[in-house]
Amino acid sequence: MSKPVNPPAPSSSFWLPFILSGVFGLLVGATLTYLALRPDLQRAAAARAAAGAGAASLPADTTAHEPTPELTAGQPPAQAERTLGNFYYDHQNWSQAVAHYESAIRQGSDDADIRTDLGNSYRFAGRPQDALVQYELAQKMNPNHEFSLFNQGGLYLDDLHEPAKAVAAWQQYLQRFPTGQNVAAARQLIAQAQGGAAGLSPMPSPGAEKTILDRLKSPPPAAGKP
Repeated sequence: MSKPVNPPAPSSSFWLPFILSGVFGLLVGATLTYLALRPDLQRAAAARAAAGAGAASLPADTTAHEPTPELTAGQPPAQAERTLGNFYYDHQNWSQAVAHYESAIRQGSDDADIRTDLGNSYRFAGRPQDALVQYELAQKMNPNHEFSLFNQGGLYLDDLHEPAKAVAAWQQYLQRFPTGQNVAAARQLIAQAQGGAAGLSPMPSPGAEKTILDRLKSPPPAAGKP
């Protein structure tokens, strides 16, 4: 009995047209799919770019400078408010410093130091007249409080633009506190203010006097800051 004979296997050249046709079909399909989705992809890319630009324009995360509960643990309410005011002052969050200092004063924590700190916070928050009121209150409460007098000069010169009153405040400071912490700065600032008023030398650039004050901000947190 003869054995059945299997048909010969197709050669590789037999399948080549089918393979090429399949590859071509896949390429065409992918291209059509991309073209169909291209508008959506472009809109998504634009949205991501806009989101990135928006995030870059946002202010820095302020939660990085939030006080911990341990900061005021065990303190009476008035002292806790004062401590929080000092915390926000040291982080230059002037609105929060003002709110907590005012709260501390309302609850009875009131002296020349906190009035001066509140005045400084008002000043850097753009409320110079309120700052002046606080400096003057501090002087009435404690005539030996040098920071509240010294800071009046900076307020008059840099914020109220009254160099004559600034000079008068600093001259009074030198008379009353000849060995004070800010004697050298007061003399330098008097020379700058008088020179600018007389046309002998330019007035310090905006913020120059404030830079001197910032350098002198070294008292402990609970004390009045220059």
